Amino acid sequence: MAIIVGGKTYELISKVAQQLGTTIPVLRRASERGLIPFIRIGRHRLIDLEAAQHFVATQYRRKTAEAMRRAWARRKRKRAVQEAIKAIRLAKDRIAQEK
Repeated sequence: MAIIVGGKTYELISKVAQQLGTTIPVLRRASERGLIPFIRIGRHRLIDLEAAQHFVATQYRRKTAEAMRRAWARRKRKRAVQEAIKAIRLAKDRIAQEK
């Protein structure tokens, strides 16, 4: 159900999300923030297809990658702390056995 208004192609948000491999809430929030132009027909939201493609390519993927990098950094720090605690416990056990 594509509609052309003013030379721009507007498509149902669910179809755009499926085509671009993202979720409906991501596109809905972006349109509410004004990052993607949209029109409402009844209770349906149609978003500009080109603007949605641009948003996903430039902002959504970048933010997702940054969030993943932060999560992996936290995991790495947590693992390093756990290994340090384990090493301290082993050292304490060796000292206790020597006595």
